[in-house]
Amino acid sequence: MPAVELPNGASAIIIAKDEITERQSRNVSRSFMVAGAMVAKLTELGFNQDDTSTWGVWSKLSDEEQDKIRAYEISLITNLVKSWSFPAEITEDSALELPKSVFDALVIACSNEFNKSDDFSPDGVTDPKVLTEE
Repeated sequence: MPAVELPNGASAIIIAKDEITERQSRNVSRSFMVAGAMVAKLTELGFNQDDTSTWGVWSKLSDEEQDKIRAYEISLITNLVKSWSFPAEITEDSALELPKSVFDALVIACSNEFNKSDDFSPDGVTDPKVLTEE
């Protein structure tokens, strides 16, 4: 399990990609897909992260829609953090009480671990038939 050094002297242990359970994977993937639908809506409304003049489009999303985008980050933390240097149990509420710099660093570390490649073939293209051919 990878150890992650976080800002302010904090640390966490996150679950390694090859140790993530199917349940954890489904939880994170589901929240990613919901967030993706909201990001697609933002894009349709004209949002471009690189153009600050379009950032006002966020206000066209309801609070619930904005929360769906942010829920992906919470899902990463609550499903992939095994332990951390904070006294609180790892929950949605405790994650939201983390300092912003720590929260952001933890989200990035969890996302990087979760999104590591599962490629089975040498050229990086996964062919599931290869696993069953004799």
